[in-house]
Amino acid sequence: MKRFMPFVLSLCLVLTVAFVATDANADDQKPFFVHFTVVPKTMPDGSDAGPALLSFKAEVIKLAGGYTELGPTRGGSLHPDGVHDQDNITFIIGAKKDISKDLKDMSKRIFKDDGAFILVWPGKVMF
Repeated sequence: MKRFMPFVLSLCLVLTVAFVATDANADDQKPFFVHFTVVPKTMPDGSDAGPALLSFKAEVIKLAGGYTELGPTRGGSLHPDGVHDQDNITFIIGAKKDISKDLKDMSKRIFKDDGAFILVWPGKVMF
């Protein structure tokens, strides 16, 4: 029993330090919204979306302060005649608030048709 008490005290000390360290990290985190954004690689008429992508990136920087381009991706959607594949460019855009409506409106204006696919979820960020 005498050997058991130092073990219990040591375990309590280790757990206390772990909880304090976790709390310190949690305090450094700020609320943030993650916008997983997928835009078409080609325009509705089949032309290259390069100029539209440059415009999109410039406007995203003004709106959110930055972006991370994940690069080329490929997706598909179901239509009456089967699955239609589409080549895309995917971004992660973080912001202090939900900007999905602004991103959607911007992407419709720049890329035409339906614009971007946007999936948004709340998160936390540390810089």
